[in-house]
Amino acid sequence: MSIREKARLVRGDVPVDDSTFEVFINLLEVQAGLKDAYMPTVERANFEAAREAVETGRPAASGTGVWLREDEIAYGVRSIASLILEGVPSESHHVAGVLEAVEQGRLELKGVAELMLKGDMRGAERVAEKAGVDPTALSSLVAWALQPAFTSLSVRLRNYIDLSGWSSGRCPICGSYTSLSYIDKKGVFHLKCQFCGTEWDYPAGKCLFCGNDEQELISLVDLGEGKPLNLGVCHVCGNYWKLVDERLMELDIPREIYDLWTIVLDAIARRLLK
Repeated sequence: MSIREKARLVRGDVPVDDSTFEVFINLLEVQAGLKDAYMPTVERANFEAAREAVETGRPAASGTGVWLREDEIAYGVRSIASLILEGVPSESHHVAGVLEAVEQGRLELKGVAELMLKGDMRGAERVAEKAGVDPTALSSLVAWALQPAFTSLSVRLRNYIDLSGWSSGRCPICGSYTSLSYIDKKGVFHLKCQFCGTEWDYPAGKCLFCGNDEQELISLVDLGEGKPLNLGVCHVCGNYWKLVDERLMELDIPREIYDLWTIVLDAIARRLLK
């Protein structure tokens, strides 16, 4: 089944217009192509350092860093930018500005990627400002271009690193906090990274962000009508997470599109938590 066919399975639950939905699908398709292109480069990552990082409670990416070359990141950014230029005209000026800065040598993408991987978004903004480009456009393009690379890394490390002892809401591979979770058909609770796709076990009824497990301080909102989509809200830190209950699924929805499928929960959370 193609990505487009998979996405069409959830079209009725995604509260966006057709043109926006088409952009989402196209982005997933472009990233799938980049994932294949990046796969050979994964072998340059330091797997032993990645394993040591996880064993000491740090995400694998803190050991591997950004192993892509500048030209590989630029290729990914150009691929994503072409899609945005065509599908999101309102952002074309900002996106074109990033491409121009890269071509003119005013912007080094690997440096931006390394700052973002460390969580130094202010540092990435300073680089954007110095290059004269829009910070949001730059960070979005770099993130979308890196995402398939770290998805490939996650796949490669799957049988190399033991995640059974990982107890954090942060992804054990890329280090991102996720707001996506699911309950499998056996009733086991899992988290799924929205950036690299890594899946790992996590205690049910525990906040993904602050670790609060007081049940009276956690609310669960469902969409009703037997739908498998639920929203968890922590009343300690104010964060939320999206939950797919696979026991209630009528269709076999691939987990790789859970984040797209649950966009409606993001919209509900914004209304509830504003």
